[in-house]
Amino acid sequence: MSTLADVNPKLKALTEAGVSIWLDQLGRSLVAGGELKRMVDQESLRGVTSNPSIFEKSILGTSDYDDAIAELARADKSAKEIYDTLAVADVQAACDVLAPVHEESGGRDGFVSLEVPPDLARDTDSTIEAARTYWGAVDRANVMIKIPGTPEGVDAIEQAIYEGINVNVTLLFAVEAYESIARAYIRGLERRHAEGKSLDVNSVASFFVSRVDTLVDKQLDAIGGPDAAKLKGTAALANARAAYALFQKLFSGEPWDTLAGAGAAVQRPLWASTGVKNPAYPDTLYVDQLIAPHTVNTMPLATLNAAGDHGTVPGATAEIDATAELNALAAVGIDMTAVTEQLLGEGIKLFEDAMNSLLAGIDKARSAIVTGRPPTIDASLPPDAEAAETNRINRAVADNVAQRIWKRDVTLWGEPGTPEIENRLGWLNVTETMLEHLPELIALRDELKADGYTDAVLLGMGGSSLGPEVIRQSFGDSASGLRLQVLDSTHPDAILAVEQSVDLAKTVFIVSSKSGGTIETLSHYHYFKAKAKPEQFIVVTDPGSPLAASAERDGLRRTFLNPSDIGGRYSVLSYFGLVPAALAGVPVEELLKSAQTGEQTCSHFNAPADNSGLWLGATIGEFAIHPTHPRDKLTFVVSEPIDSFGLWVEQLVAESTGKHGKGILPVADEPPGDPSVYGDDRVFVYLRNGDKPSEKLDAFVDGLTDAGQPTLTVTSGDGTDLGRLFFIAEYAVAVAGWTLEINPFDQPNVQEAKDNTSKVLDSGSLPQIEAADDVALKELLGVKPPHYVAILGYLPTAGPENAGIDAAISELRAAIREQTGMATTWGYGPRFQHSTGQEHSGGAPNGRFLQLVNVPKAQLPIPEASYDFTTLIDAASAGNLQTLRSHGLAAERVVLEGDLADAIRALTARIKGLL
Repeated sequence: MSTLADVNPKLKALTEAGVSIWLDQLGRSLVAGGELKRMVDQESLRGVTSNPSIFEKSILGTSDYDDAIAELARADKSAKEIYDTLAVADVQAACDVLAPVHEESGGRDGFVSLEVPPDLARDTDSTIEAARTYWGAVDRANVMIKIPGTPEGVDAIEQAIYEGINVNVTLLFAVEAYESIARAYIRGLERRHAEGKSLDVNSVASFFVSRVDTLVDKQLDAIGGPDAAKLKGTAALANARAAYALFQKLFSGEPWDTLAGAGAAVQRPLWASTGVKNPAYPDTLYVDQLIAPHTVNTMPLATLNAAGDHGTVPGATAEIDATAELNALAAVGIDMTAVTEQLLGEGIKLFEDAMNSLLAGIDKARSAIVTGRPPTIDASLPPDAEAAETNRINRAVADNVAQRIWKRDVTLWGEPGTPEIENRLGWLNVTETMLEHLPELIALRDELKADGYTDAVLLGMGGSSLGPEVIRQSFGDSASGLRLQVLDSTHPDAILAVEQSVDLAKTVFIVSSKSGGTIETLSHYHYFKAKAKPEQFIVVTDPGSPLAASAERDGLRRTFLNPSDIGGRYSVLSYFGLVPAALAGVPVEELLKSAQTGEQTCSHFNAPADNSGLWLGATIGEFAIHPTHPRDKLTFVVSEPIDSFGLWVEQLVAESTGKHGKGILPVADEPPGDPSVYGDDRVFVYLRNGDKPSEKLDAFVDGLTDAGQPTLTVTSGDGTDLGRLFFIAEYAVAVAGWTLEINPFDQPNVQEAKDNTSKVLDSGSLPQIEAADDVALKELLGVKPPHYVAILGYLPTAGPENAGIDAAISELRAAIREQTGMATTWGYGPRFQHSTGQEHSGGAPNGRFLQLVNVPKAQLPIPEASYDFTTLIDAASAGNLQTLRSHGLAAERVVLEGDLADAIRALTARIKGLL
């Protein structure tokens, strides 16, 4: 027990002057750690207030509540039920600490306040019902229920007082509003007195202070002039003092004297929001200058500490007549009625926003517990999906999915002995192998630099090109490496543009193909082989491939034989991704170690909260096959500097899952739009740069979440974090394959497109394909989700013709989406045939395909072939249409003429007119 000498003398003096000191803060550790009791004993603390903003900070800002939230979540409690349970428990605990104060004061002090939901501020009946609920739940004589002092709150306050509920009237700004609630308090007591009931009911009227100065001072600054300037910092005190003068009037004489004689206590004015906002003002301004008998000052902790350190008690400062200040304020143009009305609206919204944020935060924590979500992933899941997602996660744990992946259990995805499973799991531990071979990659780069080479051009398609392209874009050019370009187009204009952008004598070519028989890559090789020396070529391929044999026969500089048990789309962390990365000067060791972090993350077997890949894969898979509300459009929103990540992940997701009439459609690089333009077939994955977040993307994703779209936010970093993200994505897609009950490692429809291209070439003539007229375009695009539109551009990926294409395509995608609500994708051909083409032909038959072609300007021969590059790309586009149409899919062609960006914009205008 504290002795008198232990009590802070300044706070003791404040108490003796008639001010009851309350703390404007409440949290579990404050009570459990004994600090609240110490403040009662040593700092004359006589009460505690809470509000949604306070609970938002204490519940979401600390780990104190994590175990309780987890327990309640497992008991299937909603976010609101969890909040109520936590808040009531905290208030009960604080009430118990302050119970001696309540008893010693004869039941007139020692209160703890709990606020009704702020969204009820304009609803009388719901407010009184909530007050009854909280009063019964806390079940302590020294609790006060906070009710907003709005016009709608007046009747609720009277009724609560009549029913014997202690009330803290909150959000008072206007003196007129204070009078109405004070009279409501008196009426409630009169009703009790008339029925012979006890008048042992208490109330305080919380009059907000500092916010008045904040708003009025801004208005005074805008008014300007010396008269306005000298009034700064006067409005809040004058407004509060006017309220205190009214208090003295209302609680003297009749009818109050009769009630007081029967045992009623005055409704004390409580000064709230007493933390000084303007650093130019004394930090105890709203304490020292609002002293008077029968008042309460509820202080933030910093203000209470300041008052205890250097506060003063100059007298009954709240009794100072405020008439002169209020008249002076009116004379310069300050309308206090308008000021207080604005502050009331802002105050209600502030508390509503805090409560919404608090409930959203609790719901995320609850959802994470229920669904086993990892802490590195933030998620907002629609209620209709959460139960199914939770069941899927639980099943993944029960079926030992994570453990079986690492054990390379083929039966997760197919029958024992299935070749395109058994020999496709080498990606799981390839990083250790690559780290061992890293010195030779670095040595090769240094050797090439020493030999005077300045550029490297990667010749590859699909899995051989997309990972290197993302790495290139994410890291940019490095002085320590060669300037890397990726050529994965057979459009002759693009090939010529790349050729003209380098000094061929100082350029090395990385010929990259897993099978060693990719027609596009071999055509590139033959073309540049005729223009460069053998020592300028480096090969990456599988052992025993035709390309490996060609490399040996042609005496090429270096051949890297990749582990053969890795599929192309899973090969980014093997030689296929790392050879070009190393030559470009990328910090490959950091990339690999980052990937090993991803491996570690995905190596937890029984706790999905510790296994990001398991949770993510099961979740996106379950969304895609939800029985009543499938969401199979996986839309990526990616922060810089890895914003090109979608180029790679498109192939991984589409080629792995799009088969047997089902799958997940990846949507990458789609221009952001208003939340209203998106269909209900989406899931959004946001790779958010935790170190340098984008305010624009944050706001976009928040808007989607508010609109009810499912959003999964994964923390990302700089380019080196790609390793971790690559691995987690690969693992997640493998899990998604298990969820969809398909083999995520084969690509049954890709070969079909290749065969159709070959058939066109072998025929010796190109089929005649009519361009779509307006009727065909309207029929193609005049549908809604769950359909989607894939725009397929057999257009140059490099050179002057490419300038502006992507921007114009973004406008086209946005226009289609805004008119139809459909997801849109964009891919350059024939690259996409080695990427999303599998999903197009083998996935759910919801695609609508718009093919864009043009007549190349360049005419480039292909040595050792009977056709040139123009014929090759024309055969690919024709074969693509034949493949799509053979599956009964709607596919149309538009021929672009002249400047390509202008032609695409003209097409956009045409489509807008049709839709």
